[in-house]
Amino acid sequence: MYDYRSVPQEEMNAFKQNEAEFWSKVHANLIKKGKITGWAMLSRVGGLESDPNIYFFIGIGSYENFDSMNENYPKAYEEVMNSLSQDKQKLLKESLKQKKFRIANVLLNRNDNVWSDSPDFNYIVHNYAKANNVTAFLESQTKYFKPFFDQQFKAKNTKQVGWITDSVLNPRGNHYNWNCYTADLYKNQSDIYNAWNTEVTYPEEGFTALAKTMDNPGFYKSVVWKKLMWLDEDGNFHSL
Repeated sequence: MYDYRSVPQEEMNAFKQNEAEFWSKVHANLIKKGKITGWAMLSRVGGLESDPNIYFFIGIGSYENFDSMNENYPKAYEEVMNSLSQDKQKLLKESLKQKKFRIANVLLNRNDNVWSDSPDFNYIVHNYAKANNVTAFLESQTKYFKPFFDQQFKAKNTKQVGWITDSVLNPRGNHYNWNCYTADLYKNQSDIYNAWNTEVTYPEEGFTALAKTMDNPGFYKSVVWKKLMWLDEDGNFHSL
């Protein structure tokens, strides 16, 4: 699940503080109970001011977890809140009245991925696409580009450390500008623009296959995101 926000700069420090001091703990509670698999907060790097500037990643993990989210979140909220002193609870509840600034909530299905042997990343590029045939788009990515990136990772030809494909489960329909995407992951921001350690040959047949799945070949847009804070698989908090 991706939760997109547009947070005004004058509200950003308080927004980050609420996430670090409280909401990260709620999600850590859920991770430790196996109710979700991951959580992260990322900020947009550059781009258009009209685009959201924050998004949250929530790894749901299973349809069972998805169906019980409305039950699990209030429980985690109460457990974390009740673990705090009365004074801390009073301060937090006042701070949490801040507007959420939500503009979109997107449910996705991870289709495929491949990683280098050093998969830690700080930056992720989302390449949003609108396919007339999402299944064919994803199959072409898996057939042609997954082995390509796997080969480049193993040969250490690139600074890129991961590659992912997803499809959109909700919302769907012709009204929306994208229904699937690929993601490229990097350690350093400069690696995004200087990714290759050597010249490589892209699978041209892959581009040909992808073009057939889109009325307007190419990505709708690409957006760079930076990790701000996240939880590891054990629910431990990290930040940049």
